[in-house]
Amino acid sequence: MPRAARIPSQLWLILATLIGSTFLLSNLTPKPTKAANHADVADLGATARQAVIEIFRNRDPTAIDRFFSEPFVQHDPDIADGLSGLKAFAADVASSATANVTIYRTLVDDDIVMLHSKYEGVRGFAGPVIAFDLFRFKGGKMVEHWGGQDAEVGPNLSGHTQVDGPTAVVDRDRTEANRALVRAFKQIVTVELRFDRVDEFIDGDHYTQHASKVGDGVARMKSRVSEVAKPGAAPVLVPRRYVAEGNFVLALVEARTEPPTANYDLFRVQNGKIAEHWDVLSPLPPRNQWKNANGPF
Repeated sequence: MPRAARIPSQLWLILATLIGSTFLLSNLTPKPTKAANHADVADLGATARQAVIEIFRNRDPTAIDRFFSEPFVQHDPDIADGLSGLKAFAADVASSATANVTIYRTLVDDDIVMLHSKYEGVRGFAGPVIAFDLFRFKGGKMVEHWGGQDAEVGPNLSGHTQVDGPTAVVDRDRTEANRALVRAFKQIVTVELRFDRVDEFIDGDHYTQHASKVGDGVARMKSRVSEVAKPGAAPVLVPRRYVAEGNFVLALVEARTEPPTANYDLFRVQNGKIAEHWDVLSPLPPRNQWKNANGPF
């Protein structure tokens, strides 16, 4: 075989300089960071909030075409499926002179956004309603919705309303640990009714309660669960979905009560224990009155 031609020493020096410069530039080039990813996540939350504001505060039915896309799957049993059902709903809202919305909390979990809000001027309710909405995104637009709502009432036994309290999402690096904590709590305490293990999940009486019919502390929580679920019977409270971001975790629960409800339980976790709870117990109409066939969960 012929021998390779020798490269002059001056050329070696030039090549070495070029290689070193390329290596230096590659290390100086900005790379995607968690902060950048968080910005993308925040955009989904902002989009969901703006869509709801356009529909309820600005009463603009054309917002459906800007923020939602087909195929659209509707799980709220009071709203018809697809964009046609959503447009009919938005048109009805637009006809209410008092329609408005105040959004208190936003969670973003991958492609799901949760909003915790108060709606006003909603047909079928004499006054404001407290609601949880879940939106699934695809391609920057919303393609699926779950929602539950119940009437706003006065402060509970401990003086807390259904919406007051902390709103800031923190401890995002603890999202999965907090999701696992709430999942275990729901299974062990509210499904298996192992009240002897409550201390694993809640720090004594350091439990702030916003549920309208319940006050602060573990004892009142146990009493409330015991009203609807009995040991030895088939599970009444069946968790179906979890949405989490940082210190907040939402559990969507099928309550096989009479009448049945879709329970939206929002928990705030602090220092590895559940510290606070908000909820909406959304009544489910009889199956033959559902406006879509997708089911509320």
